[in-house]
Amino acid sequence: MIKYTYLDVQLKLQDDTDATLTPAYFLGSINNSLKSLFGEIGGQTELEIIEFSIDKKRGIIKVPSDYNRRVRSAIALIGYYQDIRCHFRVFQESSKLLNL
Repeated sequence: MIKYTYLDVQLKLQDDTDATLTPAYFLGSINNSLKSLFGEIGGQTELEIIEFSIDKKRGIIKVPSDYNRRVRSAIALIGYYQDIRCHFRVFQESSKLLNL
Protein backbone atom coordinates (compact mmCIF):
# COMPACT_ATOMS: atom_id res chain seq x y z
CA MET A 1 0.00 0.00 0.00
CA ILE A 2 1.35 3.40 -0.99
CA LYS A 3 1.40 6.01 1.75
CA TYR A 4 0.86 9.64 0.87
CA THR A 5 1.86 12.99 2.27
CA TYR A 6 -0.23 16.10 1.74
CA LEU A 7 1.43 19.48 1.24
CA ASP A 8 -0.30 22.84 1.63
CA VAL A 9 1.54 25.02 -0.90
CA GLN A 10 1.16 28.70 -1.81
CA LEU A 11 2.57 30.58 -4.79
CA LYS A 12 3.89 34.11 -4.23
CA LEU A 13 4.40 36.14 -7.41
CA GLN A 14 6.45 39.31 -7.72
CA ASP A 15 3.94 40.69 -10.25
CA ASP A 16 0.76 38.72 -10.82
CA THR A 17 -0.93 40.96 -13.40
CA ASP A 18 0.10 38.79 -16.38
CA ALA A 19 0.02 35.38 -14.71
CA THR A 20 -2.47 32.72 -15.69
CA LEU A 21 -3.12 30.70 -12.58
CA THR A 22 -4.72 27.29 -13.03
CA PRO A 23 -4.26 24.01 -11.18
CA ALA A 24 -2.58 22.56 -14.29
CA TYR A 25 0.02 25.36 -14.52
CA PHE A 26 0.59 25.23 -10.75
CA LEU A 27 1.26 21.49 -10.80
CA GLY A 28 3.18 21.73 -14.09
CA SER A 29 5.59 24.19 -12.52
CA ILE A 30 6.37 21.71 -9.75
CA ASN A 31 6.71 18.82 -12.22
CA ASN A 32 9.10 20.84 -14.40
CA SER A 33 11.25 21.62 -11.39
CA LEU A 34 11.30 17.93 -10.42
CA LYS A 35 12.47 16.92 -13.90
CA SER A 36 15.04 19.70 -13.98
CA LEU A 37 16.47 18.75 -10.59
CA PHE A 38 16.28 14.94 -10.69
CA GLY A 39 16.19 14.16 -14.41
CA GLU A 40 13.54 12.48 -16.50
CA ILE A 41 13.52 9.23 -14.53
CA GLY A 42 14.20 10.61 -11.06
CA GLY A 43 11.56 13.30 -11.39
CA GLN A 44 8.73 10.95 -12.29
CA THR A 45 6.14 10.80 -9.54
CA GLU A 46 2.40 10.98 -9.20
CA LEU A 47 1.40 14.40 -7.98
CA GLU A 48 -2.25 15.26 -7.57
CA ILE A 49 -3.98 18.49 -6.60
CA ILE A 50 -6.66 17.74 -4.02
CA GLU A 51 -7.86 21.30 -3.51
CA PHE A 52 -6.96 24.58 -5.21
CA SER A 53 -7.82 28.24 -4.61
CA ILE A 54 -7.06 30.69 -7.42
CA ASP A 55 -7.74 33.69 -5.17
CA LYS A 56 -5.28 32.57 -2.51
CA LYS A 57 -2.85 31.03 -5.05
CA ARG A 58 -2.79 28.01 -2.79
CA GLY A 59 -3.30 24.29 -3.20
CA ILE A 60 -3.11 20.97 -1.40
CA ILE A 61 -0.94 18.46 -3.23
CA LYS A 62 -0.98 14.70 -2.70
CA VAL A 63 2.54 13.22 -2.90
CA PRO A 64 3.73 9.63 -2.42
CA SER A 65 5.61 9.66 0.90
CA ASP A 66 8.73 8.18 -0.71
CA TYR A 67 9.01 11.27 -2.95
CA ASN A 68 8.21 13.88 -0.31
CA ARG A 69 11.81 15.11 0.07
CA ARG A 70 12.29 15.36 -3.69
CA VAL A 71 9.07 17.32 -4.15
CA ARG A 72 9.88 19.70 -1.30
CA SER A 73 13.36 20.28 -2.73
CA ALA A 74 11.93 20.94 -6.18
CA ILE A 75 9.35 23.35 -4.76
CA ALA A 76 12.04 25.28 -2.88
CA LEU A 77 14.08 25.79 -6.04
CA ILE A 78 11.32 27.22 -8.25
CA GLY A 79 12.20 30.82 -9.08
CA TYR A 80 9.92 31.59 -12.02
CA TYR A 81 6.28 30.98 -12.82
CA GLN A 82 5.42 31.84 -16.44
CA ASP A 83 8.55 34.03 -16.64
CA ILE A 84 7.52 35.97 -13.51
CA ARG A 85 9.79 35.85 -10.47
CA CYS A 86 8.19 33.86 -7.69
CA HIS A 87 8.63 31.47 -4.81
CA PHE A 88 6.50 28.67 -3.44
CA ARG A 89 5.88 28.28 0.26
CA VAL A 90 4.90 25.06 2.01
CA PHE A 91 2.67 25.97 4.93
CA GLN A 92 1.97 22.52 6.30
CA GLU A 93 2.74 18.88 5.68
CA SER A 94 0.65 16.00 6.96
CA SER A 95 0.19 12.30 6.44
CA LYS A 96 -3.56 12.81 6.85
CA LEU A 97 -5.61 15.13 4.67
CA LEU A 98 -7.96 16.01 7.52
CA ASN A 99 -5.09 17.50 9.53
CA LEU A 100 -4.67 20.31 7.01
